[in-house]
Amino acid sequence: MTTKANEKSFPTNLNEGNFKKLKKFNGQIVAFDGIIEQIENSRNNTPFYKLRIGENNYLWTVLMFKNDKNGIGDQIRVVGYLRPSAPNETEKKYLTGKYMVLSFGLVDIKNSNFLFISGAEIQKQEWIEGKIPSSK
Repeated sequence: MTTKANEKSFPTNLNEGNFKKLKKFNGQIVAFDGIIEQIENSRNNTPFYKLRIGENNYLWTVLMFKNDKNGIGDQIRVVGYLRPSAPNETEKKYLTGKYMVLSFGLVDIKNSNFLFISGAEIQKQEWIEGKIPSSK
């Protein structure tokens, strides 16, 4: 069963205001708005975005799915696991920062784009219902 999205859908728990406390979200699910500043190709051949949060904060976010609708300058909202960055040789050229996000969901209201990894139906449902998805 999928509820229709409403004004409570797709909540966030990370923003410019609490970005300095990023460490406390390590291993947790985060949801945030970001503007795509740079796009690389991930090792899984999916988009790897440098997302700007507020004025000066950035979080590299790799999608666990393909997305050909969004480009540089688009504002998107993503949900996924915050984890320490562990760049491979190729990624070391661009992947900066202590943390990155493995995103299993993306919503872009402006371009009517809603993508979710298959197999994450419970998390998808929770996010639509207005909850930050649980990591179980």
